[in-house]
Order: sequence, then C-alpha cells, then structure tokens
Amino acid sequence: MITIETLSEPDQRWNKRLLESKYGTIYQTKEIAKYFEKIAKYKNSYLNFLDQSGKIVGQLLLSKQDISQKNLIRNILSKISSKNKSLYRWIYGPVIFDNNQEFNIIKQLFYYLKSKNGYVSGSEHPLSSGLFLNSNIPYKLKNWSTFLIDLSLPKNELWNNFDKNSVRKNIKRSIQKNVIIKEITKNDLRTYHSILSETKKDTNHINIELSDLEIQWDLLHDIGFSGFLAWENELPLGGLAVSYFNNYVNEWGVARTYRDNSQKFYSQDLIKWKIIEWGIEKNFYYYDLTGANPNYKNSHEEGIFRYKQKWGGKMISYNLVKI
Repeated sequence: MITIETLSEPDQRWNKRLLESKYGTIYQTKEIAKYFEKIAKYKNSYLNFLDQSGKIVGQLLLSKQDISQKNLIRNILSKISSKNKSLYRWIYGPVIFDNNQEFNIIKQLFYYLKSKNGYVSGSEHPLSSGLFLNSNIPYKLKNWSTFLIDLSLPKNELWNNFDKNSVRKNIKRSIQKNVIIKEITKNDLRTYHSILSETKKDTNHINIELSDLEIQWDLLHDIGFSGFLAWENELPLGGLAVSYFNNYVNEWGVARTYRDNSQKFYSQDLIKWKIIEWGIEKNFYYYDLTGANPNYKNSHEEGIFRYKQKWGGKMISYNLVKI
C-alpha cells in the first residue's frame, strides 16, 4: 500500500534523493520549482510516495497552473470551460527509488490526480519509458521521443555517428569560417537574450524578458545550468542553454541570429559539438536533445525530428501523460 505525502516545501533530502537516482533531473529539483513560481506563477507541491513502513520510495514535483485566463482563447475555441479548473503538470517524473513499487506509485498518482478534477500534463523520464504504459492504469498516453547521446562513448565514435553529409560537414564549415564557441557567464546573458529575442520574433513565439533569464541563472546555475555562445569577428551568431544536474544534459533555449542563418555559419551545429566535448570532459552521462514527435504531423515537426536524428543518438520512446 502506497500513501502520498503532499508538502508545500521540500524536505531536506529532496535533491539528494534525486542525485541518488538515474532518473533525477533538473526538472524535479526544488530550484526549478522556485523558478516556476517566480516566472510562471505556478503553485508547487512536493509529493512523497511512502510504503507501509513510511519509507520514501518515490517523489514528484507537481506544479499547478491557473489556466482560466492564460488559455482563455484556446478554451473558447475548443469549447472547454476552464472555470474553477487548474492544470497539473510535471516533467520527467515521478522519480521512483524502489522498482518493486512502480505499479503502486503510478496507481496512487492516478487517483490523486483524479481527485483534483483538473487537467493533467506530464511526461515520464525517457530512461523509465514504459512506466505508465505498462501500468494498465487508464492514463491517456501520447507517444513521444528524444535522442540520447551517450557521453561515455569515445569522442571519435560519437563523431563517426554523426551524419557525414550534414552534421560533420556543417561543423567543419563552421570551424573554417572561424566561428568560436565560448561558455556563457552571467555577463553574457544580455547578449544571449538579444539573440533569443530575435529568434522568438522570427518564429512568432512569446518573447522572454532579460530579467527572467537572470532569475533562471541565479536559481539554477549552481545546481547545473549554463550555456554556450557562438561568435565570429566578435559578433554573436547564436546560443544554446543547457542544464546538467545529476550529469544529465538537456537543451533549453535555441538562439540564432538572422546573420548566422543567411550567411550559413552553422553555429548551432558547432555549439552542439562543443557541448558534447564539454560533456565528455565533465564525465556527464547523457546529452538529451530534448524531444521530437516520432509521429510528426507536418514538415516543421518532421524537420525537427530529422535534424535531431542526424546526431547519431539513440532514439528513445517515452510517454506524455494526461487523464
């Protein structure tokens, strides 16, 4: 029998338990919870799953979002009333410490979420793929995928896994054009934000404030958050943020200038290669290219999938979770 302990603040060993599990990522840390609170006004709950003896056998950072205003147009169009409803969401969880309790934890989580009478949007960790599918609990699952690059492999083997007609060629082109990659410091955030704003404008995404990036850096940098900028003749070309809590690397905001794109500097390819080299030096485990739809519906989704596939990582299927 599993019981769920719900806390408004994490216990002292919350992050330590994540570091003791291969399923612990930055998305389940107390620091990212604070980031969600400040930036997105989420209300966070820390769920501990206890066995009969009171031992913690799993945990989950669960965020509650008020969707009544933010998604008003979407709800009107879909004829869904959001009155008195909330969205409960999580990324890469739950983190389970006792494999023998997997079914019981997933079952109790289902009943817990059902009792909230809200919308649910979660995702299991790629390394625990099948966790929800094999539970036979009536979750609504959507197949998703990512590509994992195993950073324990020799650098030359990883290089040879890249598509030689695109990835390897583009990296060489970028180097020949004297593109230089440097790790970001806090002083570089203004430059990164400028490029990111240009990228968001071109793709019609909501812009991110510089103050948000500074909060992100202050809360997450010490537990494993950084990024890289590409330069040519002291002019910025592109950037990419990464998290690396528990030696598991995830990509964040891709930033690319119009100049990089139009003059074909291929800075993003060189940045990725530098992240791989950096990850090998740091003895990190995996570089997660952070999501792609294996059942792509349009040319944009297909392009994302094909691009990530070219990096030679292992395709891992996992599930997005609803109720």
